[in-house]
Amino acid sequence: MHIRRDPSRLLITEEAGAGLNFEMRCEHGTPSLSLHLYGRANGGPVEDLGVLLPLCRTQELLGAALAQIEVTQGSGAVDEFVAGLLAAKEEGVRVLEQRFAQHQAAQQACCEASVFTDGREHTCSAASQA
Repeated sequence: MHIRRDPSRLLITEEAGAGLNFEMRCEHGTPSLSLHLYGRANGGPVEDLGVLLPLCRTQELLGAALAQIEVTQGSGAVDEFVAGLLAAKEEGVRVLEQRFAQHQAAQQACCEASVFTDGREHTCSAASQA
């Protein structure tokens, strides 16, 4: 576990996203967490930075972050942080399940446009048959 305080370059993150990358696996075979960071480094232009971090290393990284929070702000701050993580996870599950359901419906329908407009619009041959 590496605990650092001063990075060589600082990206001030304005937006972020996460996903899983199943092509870049660690030696244990686990996928990598794919972080998508958008921000500015040293007041420069907006940058789009991608970071792949194997899940086993992600645990170490989050453990180091929790240690920093606990030592500097107390265990209550860790509990609050973890509660925020779990709430964000629940929201993410809701969004992902909704997206997967929409994707599955689009694959089963005549076209994707039909699914997202409740059949009012089509980008397939069904439009000429209606």
